[in-house]
Amino acid sequence: MHWLLAGLTAAAFASATVLLVRRRRATMEQAWRSWSVDGPGDDRLRALRDALLAELTPEVRESVHGNLLEFESVLRRDEDPLQALRRELMDSVDRRLLNMEILELPPEVRKKLREQSSELLQSDAEARTYIAANEARLAVLREYAGLRFGDRVPGDWFDVYERASRLRRRGTRNFIQRTLNGTQTGEDDARYQSMTRVDREIRTRLLKVPAGTRFTGLDEGKLAPE
Repeated sequence: MHWLLAGLTAAAFASATVLLVRRRRATMEQAWRSWSVDGPGDDRLRALRDALLAELTPEVRESVHGNLLEFESVLRRDEDPLQALRRELMDSVDRRLLNMEILELPPEVRKKLREQSSELLQSDAEARTYIAANEARLAVLREYAGLRFGDRVPGDWFDVYERASRLRRRGTRNFIQRTLNGTQTGEDDARYQSMTRVDREIRTRLLKVPAGTRFTGLDEGKLAPE
């Protein structure tokens, strides 16, 4: 994951060609309608939207909708709403990672993990519903970021963070399993702490990226803003 940091230097930011942040009078309701009713223009994103809506009951959809409106009211009181919105998007990606990794664990390990933590969703069905609701909420937040701040372009900071999240998956899974099995070592702990430290550094740097910045080389693993 260190190549991610190499592509996020202050010098690179200074030389990047970016779009100016445009504060528009967009609302979360507009973003919700744009995603849930009008639908994305991209066929792949539209198919994902349709699959999520089919998976969520009307009650869950309304719960997601209401939560988004509540979050918007919080944003409007924030001194730096774009930063707060980006942090929430990153947290949503992190929640996706954790809950998807739990579902990938062997059944007996999932059972043991849930028994040890009452804060976790206690069934696979609940976990899948939560993941789908989180994905719908995340998609609308991205739509809102684009409408209100111009903070959504292909290959932007969010795509970089998602890439970093995918790279963390195996390490997160192994750490959970070793911890539950009581086989973790000092080396495992150090590796996980290092991964957490790098993640914090990536978050800090991505929060500073001007809206509209595109990063090339995501597929090749070599980041460079343009």
